[in-house]
Amino acid sequence: MIRTHLRSFIAPASLAFLAAMAAVSTASAQGSIGTQGFGYPVGGGSVRTNGTGGAFAEFDALTPTNPAALGGLARTVITAQAEPELRKLSVNGVSEKSTLQRIPLIMLVFPARHGVAVGLSAASFLDRTFSTTTSGSALIDGNTIPTSDQTDVRGAINDLRAGAGWQISPRFRVGVAGHLYTGEHRATRERTFADTLAFGSVLDSSRVTYFGTALSVGGEATLGKGFTALASYRRGNEINARIRDTIVSRAGVPARTGIALRYDGIVGSVFAVGMEQISWSEMASLGSATTTSTDAMNWHAGAEVAGPKFRGLPLLVRAGYARNELPFGIVGQTAKENRVSAGLGLPVAGEDATLDLSVQRASRTMSGSGFKESAWLLGIGIQIRPRN
Repeated sequence: MIRTHLRSFIAPASLAFLAAMAAVSTASAQGSIGTQGFGYPVGGGSVRTNGTGGAFAEFDALTPTNPAALGGLARTVITAQAEPELRKLSVNGVSEKSTLQRIPLIMLVFPARHGVAVGLSAASFLDRTFSTTTSGSALIDGNTIPTSDQTDVRGAINDLRAGAGWQISPRFRVGVAGHLYTGEHRATRERTFADTLAFGSVLDSSRVTYFGTALSVGGEATLGKGFTALASYRRGNEINARIRDTIVSRAGVPARTGIALRYDGIVGSVFAVGMEQISWSEMASLGSATTTSTDAMNWHAGAEVAGPKFRGLPLLVRAGYARNELPFGIVGQTAKENRVSAGLGLPVAGEDATLDLSVQRASRTMSGSGFKESAWLLGIGIQIRPRN
């Protein structure tokens, strides 16, 4: 009797990863709009950048986006941050809540000579972590047995970057960086029966690993009267998926182009607007035909102003807005996100250490469906600047 059920369950369960990558048929099955496909594009921004809606990404040296931002740094900086997310998915009056814990960025920057600085970082590129529990039944030897299936997916692709920036003159900076993309997805599926005395649980799992590379370049030019133009470009190379030592699919790391305009002509204030285009469709062949990969155009605007003094230095107050297109959806459906952000920069040890805080309110929708998702993303980061 049990053997009959095992044959009917283990075959599909052995494809747990493929089912996870297919994003199943509805967003409610994985409890999130943002984690469709290969996951949510975390962005890799520092807490400062996140507090400005991502608008500071092109010139914030502690955001591993534009390597030119490293140029001219005179002190070593060590930074790490945490970013929990509280998420709520709603459909037809029914809501599902979940909480995620992330450490999306760790970075070390140190100066070299002649205006050159080097940065090493580990950042989250795509995050796909969720759990679902569904109830059903199985027909075993003519009897209908209630069942409960739990699927756990723990996955991420990370961006390991080594970059260098050079300040050629007070008006110009350039930079170059190499990226290594690596990570894994683990999918586990367990079926349990209401009659635990007659039937034991059935467990299966799978693991897929990823490996890819990319190269990015960037530049910065001061235009005068407080305006600075910035741009960066990432060229992706191959990324592959492996099960054990076998390559099961190949695709490309998505190319990215970003531009921004900064204005700092008012003492103690910085304003910026920016946009980026990411060719997520280059990852399409890495996954299932059920999941679509859509190229994204993202827009950002943000500001940072000096507030009252804290421990003898000004408290930095930040705010921003972002409109993002999420990369992965289900066939015929695309996901979008709006974010409103705020943040603070606290000089906790003079110029030697800063505590950064951010809060982001995200609203996500999926076209062609009634799914709506809201989330709070809380950021806390510490910058330590050892004296050289």
